[in-house]
Amino acid sequence: GSSKRQGGVSVFVRVARPAESKMQNVGGNIILPQGYPRAGVIHKQQVSTGKNLASGAYPTATFAQNFLTSPLTAASPTRRSVPAWSPPEAPSSDLIGQMRETVNNTDWRQLYLDKKTKFLVQSGWSADAQRCGLLQTMCAVSGARKVLEIGQCCGVATLAMAEALPPDARIITLEIDPFLADFAKQFWARSPDGQKITSFVGSAKEYLRSDAYKDGPFDLVIVDADKDGMWDYYCALKGGLLTENATVVLDTTPYKGQPPDRYVKFGMDERWESNSGQAAIQEAMNKFKQDDSKRMATFAGVTVMYPKF
Repeated sequence: GSSKRQGGVSVFVRVARPAESKMQNVGGNIILPQGYPRAGVIHKQQVSTGKNLASGAYPTATFAQNFLTSPLTAASPTRRSVPAWSPPEAPSSDLIGQMRETVNNTDWRQLYLDKKTKFLVQSGWSADAQRCGLLQTMCAVSGARKVLEIGQCCGVATLAMAEALPPDARIITLEIDPFLADFAKQFWARSPDGQKITSFVGSAKEYLRSDAYKDGPFDLVIVDADKDGMWDYYCALKGGLLTENATVVLDTTPYKGQPPDRYVKFGMDERWESNSGQAAIQEAMNKFKQDDSKRMATFAGVTVMYPKF
């Protein structure tokens, strides 16, 4: 996908999903596709084995009837330990697991220095199991058929949502960096749910002023992009791009998705300073609270604007 200018007007080109790209797995280690540079340190996902998990080995820990699985203690026959709440985690498909491993193993700094990415990507920007589980839950409870994602990044959350949506649903995902868009497409092409995803490469604000009116209105919108534009995106969505009962999920995690500001000092042009985006987040949050048309809830690094019933 690309953005071209013709006669001063931005023209956005939709790109069909590419042919399936192959990926080898040798001895449990994934060979990075398309010659991506491997990061010097491989980040391993930590798996908790605590007794208070509400998923996995202890699926009843969230529920009030948890006492059925907790034995009484001799010292206190009427008291039982209270399990800690565990956030939802998506039961990731093998493909999503491969995506995460590839994201963690890729040397994003080298890709930026080679001018293949527009900004210095952090592997931590990619959606973890908790975020994927949360978004899959939002897809289920909202009954969404049309989903808009502003800020695709590596496409892990996009595929997780596609797996949770019904066959007739559709996701429009927006990404400003062509490299990240192509990175995700090679995995989506290998999934039967990838056909639900349409990728749009270019400025999200331009899309919201043009093609969005043909693709919408949307039942569920995920905004996980630059924090400075968060309020502007929300205002644009409210200008006829949302269904009556639409839900909007906004990422309010500081630093996440903020392109670092490069600086040159004493010849150290490889150094970056990061803008947390906290000031923009707080300013937007103050404005969200004044929106009487929606209810607002903030948890797990997101703010959810949902309809009043």
